[in-house]
Amino acid sequence: MRLGMAGAVICTLAGTAVGGMLRERKYARLRLLEGEAEILARMRLMLMEERLSMPRLLEECARAAPDNLFAKRLMRVGQLLEKQPLLSLENAYGEACRLYPLTAEKKEDRFVMHHFFRQLGRGTAAMREQAAASALRKVKPALESAEEAAKTGGKLSMQLGLLLGLVVGIALW
Repeated sequence: MRLGMAGAVICTLAGTAVGGMLRERKYARLRLLEGEAEILARMRLMLMEERLSMPRLLEECARAAPDNLFAKRLMRVGQLLEKQPLLSLENAYGEACRLYPLTAEKKEDRFVMHHFFRQLGRGTAAMREQAAASALRKVKPALESAEEAAKTGGKLSMQLGLLLGLVVGIALW
């Protein structure tokens, strides 16, 4: 079945759209990790000052980056801890993860943050600050990797999508 020029153009556009979608997934992970790193750095500084309760600390960190999905999770954790003071920080974070699933989050990212919240819920302020520093050290290599993947892989995804669309379009012409 021959679709003609219109079919070729539609296939080209569809291939480009698929490439754009794959590119956006890479950039979504990059934005997520940038937000996590920014919030962890801010949280670490605030933990050194030792002035806020845990719910207030989480809410203040979340307010610093309101457009960030990770910040929405933190805000929810703070709200849960205020409503249910006996709830552990780790369980509150798990509940927030269920309410705000992040499609760009990989399994290793989830593990780092769950481990961080497990440590954050215990110990002295100095131990909590060290937990934030440790999580930040683990997020940095993933952030660098995501930056590289977004730059090279994003461009490649767009080019391959366009090429695939052209090939299919020409084949159907």
